[in-house]
Amino acid sequence: MAESRNNPWLDLVRCAAILLVLFRHGERAVTTTSNGGQGFVETLFLNGWVGVDLFFALSGYLIARHLVGAGIGTGRFALGRYLALRALRIVPAYVAVMALIIAGAFPFFEIGREALPMRVAYHLLFLQDYLPSNINVVFWSLGVEEKFYLLAPLLVAALLRLPMIAKAPLLVACFGLPLIFRSATFQGLDSSIGYTEFFQMFRSPFHMTLEGFVVGVAIAMAEHAGLIRPRRGRGLALLSVSASILCVWLASHDFMARIGFHDAALQPALIALLAGAIILGAVMLAGSPMPLTQPARALSRLSYSLYLVHLPLIPLAKALSGTQGAPGFWAIYLAASLAVAVLLHRGVEKPFLDWKDRLAARPVTERGHGAAYPVAVGSDRP
Repeated sequence: MAESRNNPWLDLVRCAAILLVLFRHGERAVTTTSNGGQGFVETLFLNGWVGVDLFFALSGYLIARHLVGAGIGTGRFALGRYLALRALRIVPAYVAVMALIIAGAFPFFEIGREALPMRVAYHLLFLQDYLPSNINVVFWSLGVEEKFYLLAPLLVAALLRLPMIAKAPLLVACFGLPLIFRSATFQGLDSSIGYTEFFQMFRSPFHMTLEGFVVGVAIAMAEHAGLIRPRRGRGLALLSVSASILCVWLASHDFMARIGFHDAALQPALIALLAGAIILGAVMLAGSPMPLTQPARALSRLSYSLYLVHLPLIPLAKALSGTQGAPGFWAIYLAASLAVAVLLHRGVEKPFLDWKDRLAARPVTERGHGAAYPVAVGSDRP
């Protein structure tokens, strides 16, 4: 498992995920046709919401790998420390951006003030995947992530205890549950739905969005069992082919133009499997050199801050671009997102990440024994 640490190919996956999300929201801001009028690139950008699914699968892999390295299921695993590490990773930058939005620090980005204390309260409890994510819509995925953080120790501990023959059925069951939930929900609809209803009913709730995490966990467990080893040729082929298939698929049509049973129930599972194939390829490339490693690592480190700040900057980018059209908007939008993300990362996120790494580096004493074991922590910060 040590060979998977400091894996620049995982940084590359994270870069692709954040760029897809940025392109999705930027394209929605400039597009003038609802469907049928976009070109290859514009359609790919509109479907960039799939970047969140890449994040989910990557998170499943990294969290499961971290839990195994931290000794989950043994006397040396400290649940309190694990939860503290998760909080230090997610909460500070999240709360900072929420406070800035409420304070009006993002020009031209306005939120309703109705029942604002209640909305802030349920956002602080990470319930915005089930309740409206109406402070910054991208916050919905953090509600999903936090619930996975709570579920992951139970799932990984169970997988480690089960005999090999029982591991796959448990993973398949966890993967299949969201598909069952979405299928049953769709069959209960009385009429067709648009994107807003799809998002609220099928996309945002945690129990509807579990597949990506499960695929990531499965990869980590297979790696732990020695079933996945570095294979440069096979890894590069798998990463290249699966990424190419994803790009062609995303560019084929606007997934959300018309939402039927396939789009609401089946498509998310297919996306999760494809995301898993991409991550598996990256894991198999551990130890292999990658071009542009440093730029990829830099963008990867900024990905969380970019995710939090890009959407509230869109109104400002539209206002400043004026008559310059789409090229002016894209230049201002991407430059402003990068600049604000750097400020957020350096001013808020990185100090807490450094604290997190210092906490993770402290030895944990196994309960009932005198020996101390360091928790395995890589720079692929989960």
